[in-house]
Amino acid sequence: MDSPIVIAGGGAAGRAAAQTLLAAGAQPLLHLAGPDGEVLDRTLVDKAIMTGRITPERAQSMRPPLDGLETRTDSLVTVDPPSPAEAAPGAADPLRLTLGSGEEIDAAALLVATGSSPRTVDVPGHAPWARAGRLTTLHSVADAMTVRTLLADRTGARVLVSGAGLVGSEAATLLSEAGHTVTLVAPSTPPGEAALGRTLASRLAQIHAEAVDTRFGARLVRLEELPGSAPGVAVLSDGSRIEADLVIIAHGARPHVPQGVGGEAGIPVDDRLRVRGRPDILAAGAVALFTAGDRRTAHDTDGRTAYRIDHWDDAEAQGVHAARTLLHDRGLREDPGAYRPLAPWSARIHGRQLAGFGHRLPGAQERIVSEDPLLVEFVDEAGDACAVLGLDAGRMLRDHGRSLRG
Repeated sequence: MDSPIVIAGGGAAGRAAAQTLLAAGAQPLLHLAGPDGEVLDRTLVDKAIMTGRITPERAQSMRPPLDGLETRTDSLVTVDPPSPAEAAPGAADPLRLTLGSGEEIDAAALLVATGSSPRTVDVPGHAPWARAGRLTTLHSVADAMTVRTLLADRTGARVLVSGAGLVGSEAATLLSEAGHTVTLVAPSTPPGEAALGRTLASRLAQIHAEAVDTRFGARLVRLEELPGSAPGVAVLSDGSRIEADLVIIAHGARPHVPQGVGGEAGIPVDDRLRVRGRPDILAAGAVALFTAGDRRTAHDTDGRTAYRIDHWDDAEAQGVHAARTLLHDRGLREDPGAYRPLAPWSARIHGRQLAGFGHRLPGAQERIVSEDPLLVEFVDEAGDACAVLGLDAGRMLRDHGRSLRG
């Protein structure tokens, strides 16, 4: 039997890639869905599972197994390419992969979509809080159930959310709306400026301040000993002492990169999502490391700025694009062209709708399109719009998004 095309990762990028390859008739295929087989829309973790709107079983059933695809509950650990780094696209020499189970398999081609792992904290006193289920990230079903279980029979619980990105902001919103007392902590002022621009980030900081207790410009530095089931104390860098029943860490995520491809920052890819120097390997989703402003040559990344995108809809789009590149390299379809991050995203924050299309690239400058509603466009170094973001912008945002997509 021929070596299979292996898709590693059960998230948005991996599933979208598998669907695209299946639809094109590419065979044989092997999908490594991860050690726990958790294949679900991760945006449901805080939006629905944490709040009790749906059960974990219901979330899982929304992503049923794909017909015609061999799927294993296993993970990719190591890639050991036997062929030179300059191998041609579609090279016949198989890759040797080591899986989490210890099994070694050959692959005709590999698409890495292994996602990310949440950043945690290592402050003094964190271990007893974690063991008691009172310190958690918000990345998985288990995390969501930790929050849901702890707060199920409580009203007015005191929750500290550390991190004011999209996940932290949504968590603060949902828990506040559920009647809990929320303190939102972030080291930057205003939080989110790098991704949203100063105008929009400042407006959101004001919206947060009107809805919850905000401590921007401070960070969590210590968790004091827990007094049984009573609230504990979280100490911030500004000296504040915050009583908390629960601490949620929303510090973003780091790419989960198998050995043998990429590094801690991610897996460097070209504009077709091929791994640089390894055209028989592709990467998509949270592990893919793009280079802003490069001319997409195979090796020249000197002086450039790298970035990743860790959004569900964009991960799906990357998975499709990477699969189409793989099909092109095997002579099965046309060249998909250069990938552009244009997928939509949205978050509801204290009754307001924050949404956007695309991704603010490193070095892109903000331009205010409209003050009311607030609509901001980001223009890259080449003068091209790469993202548009809006607050309660509705149709204006959608119309501007269509022009962004050309």
